[in-house]
Amino acid sequence: MSTTDTGQQPGNSGWAAISQTGQLGQFALLCLGIWLHAADTLLVATAMPAAVAEIGGDRLVSWTLSLYLLGSIISAAAAALIASAAGLRRAFVIAALIYTVGCVISALAPNMPAMLLGRFGQGVGGGLLVALTYVATQRLFPEEMWPRLIALMSAIWGASAFCGPMIGGFFADMGLWRWGFWTFAIQAVLLAVLVPLFMRPTKGASETAQRFPVVRLALLSLAVLAVATAGIYVTPGVSLPLVAAGALLFYLFLKRDGSRATDKMFPTRAFDPRTVVGCGFIANLALGTAIMSFTVYGPFFLQRIHGMSALGAGYVMAAEAVAWSTMAMVFAGVGAKGEERVIKGGALLIVLAIALLGPAMAEGPLSAIVLLSIAQGAGFGMMWGFLIRRVVAAAPGDERDSASAAMPTTQQIAFALGAALSGIIANLAGFAEAQTPAAMQPVAIWVFISFLPLAVLGAAAAWRLAREVGAGD
Repeated sequence: MSTTDTGQQPGNSGWAAISQTGQLGQFALLCLGIWLHAADTLLVATAMPAAVAEIGGDRLVSWTLSLYLLGSIISAAAAALIASAAGLRRAFVIAALIYTVGCVISALAPNMPAMLLGRFGQGVGGGLLVALTYVATQRLFPEEMWPRLIALMSAIWGASAFCGPMIGGFFADMGLWRWGFWTFAIQAVLLAVLVPLFMRPTKGASETAQRFPVVRLALLSLAVLAVATAGIYVTPGVSLPLVAAGALLFYLFLKRDGSRATDKMFPTRAFDPRTVVGCGFIANLALGTAIMSFTVYGPFFLQRIHGMSALGAGYVMAAEAVAWSTMAMVFAGVGAKGEERVIKGGALLIVLAIALLGPAMAEGPLSAIVLLSIAQGAGFGMMWGFLIRRVVAAAPGDERDSASAAMPTTQQIAFALGAALSGIIANLAGFAEAQTPAAMQPVAIWVFISFLPLAVLGAAAAWRLAREVGAGD
């Protein structure tokens, strides 16, 4: 269905129309999985200092995020295949149980290696829950309703970003950091119980047997692990070859996946700039990579340059996610012509935020940093739902499951890549040696300005996609 068709039927895409499908209750239940995945990261970031004080492992703290992202990327990449093989209902139950096991291992962890195993399990289960929710959205609802539903998902991400630090901080301050993991394990068990009760069984999109993509997942895992390792062992002689190896492995993954006649993880020509689908994936990867310097180093700069508390810095970061959610809701109902302007405007906001965050972080004022945090999140919130809708609509009919699942997977890959690259840039700029606010200021400028070319590339791809109203490949 083209975006022009969508614009001709506005009455079929409102909030009331969504409830009339009879699927809204199921959708709300499935969104519990998004809450578990989204709140997890900031909860753990807040609680981890207390955990490290008890179980040790300071040197491996960064891996609690790296392995979590790795697990979520692997499982999200295989989500469409799992949904096809097992059906959505069973796939959601499997994902919730894997997440539960990960939480239990983390809650009982006597040391950091056990904690990392649990975090990997949480990533696998959480990433699968999120990707399956996107698959369920395009299976259960008409195309013209997707932007509003994705806006609801974004609202949950925003609420999670706001509540995650609060929950983690509460348990950490009480000396009960393990109960943060137990709380989320209980919620995951609840999800596993409720899905069979309230979600109607669905058949897979394909009735043919499909082989599990062991080689492709191995290539993707090694690619992500190489880039994540590059962000930890930060020297030019180690980091740059690891990044290059990660890029090569990801290329081999895409090449092998593209050669498959069936059971693709990514749609055909996923990163081909000559296609609507390719432009969407390029915009997703480039812009997602470019914004991660703010997530990784924003708290450090806010505390070391501007003297903010850890909790205060956390909520400046949370403003980005809240803005993302709010703008997704505000712009979810625009028509076809408005949709094009919203995609272009969102991409432009992201570029402007990245261009200005370096000077603002270095010199202030804090109000400018907060506004730029909001602008960056608002830009993604404005365009994200429409970006997914256009990519999935432009994909061949038999590849729509893989397209809908691959978009959040690509975003996770972008976040992992951005975290690693920002670490390399920061350390090359002298982050580790900067002991004073004055020494930290040039680091802040370089960490953001270095990503501006990538942001411009992503915005250009988004603009091209926006112009292709309803066009296919």
